[in-house]
Amino acid sequence: MSTINILRYSALGLGVVYGAYHRYSLESTYAKQQAAKQWKQEEKLIAEAKALYKKIETPPQPVKPQGNASAINWEDPNLDVGATLESLLAKLD
Repeated sequence: MSTINILRYSALGLGVVYGAYHRYSLESTYAKQQAAKQWKQEEKLIAEAKALYKKIETPPQPVKPQGNASAINWEDPNLDVGATLESLLAKLD
């Protein structure tokens, strides 16, 4: 009878040890996956920030007016209105 109890408690102890080990391995795997996911998210944000910074820091190219006033694209957001008007006034003189 004592041999059966020893085997029962040994099996119970091994089950507890295996359960603890298995839980640790699952938590470790999950933590690594979360860290990799966070790293990818940070890389994505850094790439977006670099692209936005490059877009902001690139100076707009001035648009030089061509032959007549009808050729000027007044809807262009990069149009330098002051330089365009000065060139038009210079042509009048």
